[in-house]
Amino acid sequence: MEKKHPKQIIQGILLITFFTGSVFLTSGKFVNATNTPKLYFVLMFGLLSAVVITLSQKQINLSFLSNRTLLWGISSICFLQACYGLAQFVRWLPSNHSQLAITGSFDNPAGFAAILAMGMPVGLYLLTTTKEVGRYLISAILVVIATATFFSESRTGILAIMVSSAVFLLLNTSVMGKFRRLKYHKLLASLILVCCSASAFVLYHQKKDSANGRLLIWQVSTEMITDKPVFGHGDGSFQAKYMDYQAEYFKNNPDSEYALLADNVKHPFNEFIKVAVEFGIIGLLIVLSLILFVLSKIWKSRNEHRELIISGLTSFLILTSFSYPLQYIAFWLLLTFYLFALLSPIEIRIRRSPGAISARIAVVIVCVFSIFHFITQIQAEIKWKAIALNSLRGNTEKMLSEYESLYSTSLKQNPYFLYNYGAELNYIGKIDKSIEILTECTKQFNDYDLQMLLADNYNKKGEKEKAVRTYLLASNMIPCRFLPLYQIFVIYRDNRQNALAKMWAKKILEKEVKVPSVTVTIITDEARDFINNK
Repeated sequence: MEKKHPKQIIQGILLITFFTGSVFLTSGKFVNATNTPKLYFVLMFGLLSAVVITLSQKQINLSFLSNRTLLWGISSICFLQACYGLAQFVRWLPSNHSQLAITGSFDNPAGFAAILAMGMPVGLYLLTTTKEVGRYLISAILVVIATATFFSESRTGILAIMVSSAVFLLLNTSVMGKFRRLKYHKLLASLILVCCSASAFVLYHQKKDSANGRLLIWQVSTEMITDKPVFGHGDGSFQAKYMDYQAEYFKNNPDSEYALLADNVKHPFNEFIKVAVEFGIIGLLIVLSLILFVLSKIWKSRNEHRELIISGLTSFLILTSFSYPLQYIAFWLLLTFYLFALLSPIEIRIRRSPGAISARIAVVIVCVFSIFHFITQIQAEIKWKAIALNSLRGNTEKMLSEYESLYSTSLKQNPYFLYNYGAELNYIGKIDKSIEILTECTKQFNDYDLQMLLADNYNKKGEKEKAVRTYLLASNMIPCRFLPLYQIFVIYRDNRQNALAKMWAKKILEKEVKVPSVTVTIITDEARDFINNK
């Protein structure tokens, strides 16, 4: 058995701790209880590690794949996350989403399945390089991971595991050698291909409406790209501008087959489309060029671990093409692992020359200032959660000064804080201030709910026509919603503009119902009564 160097074991334990926090850490003290704590943990842990390494280490050894402690750690963490998800599935543990059974320690199945899919190739690598008891153990881990991903109903995660596992096995010479020696290996290969094709077909039809909804998003996103094809709309512009484009699409296509599928959209379910929208074709070409460079580097280098690296990057490409995995810091860490796996073991020696000492001091200063910045940010976010809860208990007016205090900090750049602040101002009747804050929010984030709040503000302020235009914008954003049309109907009815009120009442009755509910029934009954009484 290969003797492990103590430093290698310590490095593996530290990296496992790093990864564990990025996967499991949650805290109810934050507004986003699942993703925000993970992000801050990774940032703070990384900065503190950088300070310690800079001050104490004479050399840094980068040899991830030879560190078996790290490889087993990644697989074990994915196994525990899979067990967490399965415990939620059988209702032993609560899910983090009211309508979805499995989320693990994430906000929804997308993050859960993305981490498991990215960790799967590491398990396969251990399976082919481990003997005796270890092989049975890793086999059990892989089965649990695959099962949990299947029960999560994340089609992208299932597809990523299927394809990346197939790529790994096809590139592994030992596995393929044994397969070719089978008597009916060609027939078996054909059956596997048929099963994979059938699985892809089933995955599409499992949630056909959801898949078609993504086609709508991609179609509207294409119009955004067409408007600014070269350099794009700017960083963060997708969630600021997409819903306006969706509203324009349905305004021009009122009979679209996608009308019942539309909803609030924050991400195009494709990281490459997001890059093209925000940074144009130039940005997309840069990203694709980097990916092609990495893949060509792997192929030309004939890296002995290339089945692991290519399999991991295959999972990355599938997940980024049909989901939003880059929202999760643990995904970034696994991607970094695969990219570093490209490198042969490297030792970086840090000299004690005056220039090297100056560089160390600069690194420490930058890290320390960054740590203090993030501590301030963490305190602000924790305070935001506390005052938001206090406001929900009926103390909104008492919390206004606290909101104003946070508004003057870096939370001013957080669109979700601006939305929350604007909603609270609307609730207590601070209409002008609410309009100001929500209008500022639209520069970073915009959706149906925000436009409904703005419309309500305009209506309360007495700006009826502006309210009607804003309600109409909200209606075009999500055509299947009844509430915007109802509010327009009420405005005209209460202002005794009976002809216009009757017209909008008819529109309400003509609208197709997506999901029957008590609210929809009340709205349609009220519209019908108005028409019958006039």
